[in-house]
Amino acid sequence: MNFESVVRSRRTIYQFLADEVTLEQIMPSLTLSVLAPNHHLTQPWQFLWVGEQTKKQLADIYAHARANKQYAANNALHLDDLFTKAYQRFMKVPAILMVACKVGHDAIQNEEDFAATCCAINTFLLSLPNSGLGSQWSTHPMIKDGSVSSLLGLDPNETRLVAMIYIGKPAVVPPEPPRKNASDFLYVFP
Repeated sequence: MNFESVVRSRRTIYQFLADEVTLEQIMPSLTLSVLAPNHHLTQPWQFLWVGEQTKKQLADIYAHARANKQYAANNALHLDDLFTKAYQRFMKVPAILMVACKVGHDAIQNEEDFAATCCAINTFLLSLPNSGLGSQWSTHPMIKDGSVSSLLGLDPNETRLVAMIYIGKPAVVPPEPPRKNASDFLYVFP
């Protein structure tokens, strides 16, 4: 498949088959992701593969946050039911890869490292279909939750969580969403 086809066919996947996804299956994509541009070759990224025990702990954090948010919007709902539904939803995701980047004392370097990490994530997402996998890049508020950083052994003063990537074999591949033309965002200066 040529590069244009790879980019045009990438989709965010919201529904996965129950098939297991292994670390070995995603390693080719991780190998490509670290080729992303990064100023001064800082290689600021960290990839955290979430095992079943950690996934259950993350599901608990996710479910509490989601259930409380939904309950606040409509307290006629039952909080326990909301929690159970959210927990089960999270646990249905076949695999989760957390992505973080280094944080230092130089604001410019931090921005460059964040951008480089996002480039690495995009390369990872674009390459997953070669392994028959799909993904969803989530920036759920829990990536800023101190309990998540603590669970993963990360010091928020040294490491910033950037993404939670849900990975699995797609159950449904959505159609191409409508997009504006690049010219709609282009400004030409004399």
